[in-house]
Amino acid sequence: MSFSTFFSEQARKPSGLFGQYIMSTVFDIGNAYLNSFVSEQLSVQPSDHVLDIGCGTGKLIYNLAAKGNDGYFEGVDYSNTMVLKALRRNKKNIKIGKVKIRKGDFDGLSYKDKVFTKVSSVNTIYFWPKPELTVQKIFNILKTGGLFVVAFEDIKQLRQRNLNKDIFSLYTAEDVKDLLADSGFLTNIRLESKSKGKQTFHCIVAKK
Repeated sequence: MSFSTFFSEQARKPSGLFGQYIMSTVFDIGNAYLNSFVSEQLSVQPSDHVLDIGCGTGKLIYNLAAKGNDGYFEGVDYSNTMVLKALRRNKKNIKIGKVKIRKGDFDGLSYKDKVFTKVSSVNTIYFWPKPELTVQKIFNILKTGGLFVVAFEDIKQLRQRNLNKDIFSLYTAEDVKDLLADSGFLTNIRLESKSKGKQTFHCIVAKK
């Protein structure tokens, strides 16, 4: 297996010692700017019910829970390595029932319709095997007026990296907007972009 394939697989689903020590650090540091961007777009309010899909080490959930005094925050990830990290990081808020971390594939887990006020996903869209179905499910579990914020890096900078294209599906911002429009979010879709140095990051914000 080439390193490109190995690293791409680890980015998709961290495992083993490499996932535990290397990828968790890569996620925490590499996603810090994008997590902050997503937090701005979510603008968590008291009593919000938030789901983070592909929560990784649980850092975004941890930061959001610190802002939402009476809210409820849930994270889901199908990497056992990341779930264990997220559980440890959010231990205090899990104990008082403010945070819940679930292990599993979001597409395969059961959720009631119209239970979340806000849903986020950071740097995971590249790995969705059936993105139309994933977005349709997100639409269904959002309450009327709820927000979905999907965050990802600009396709130009991703193309410059040594990523395995059989593992990473790359999207332009317009691709993602079209995906959301075709999967239930017919109106109220907007693009927000930010740059840090030579890097560009996008958030597509859609309101149900």
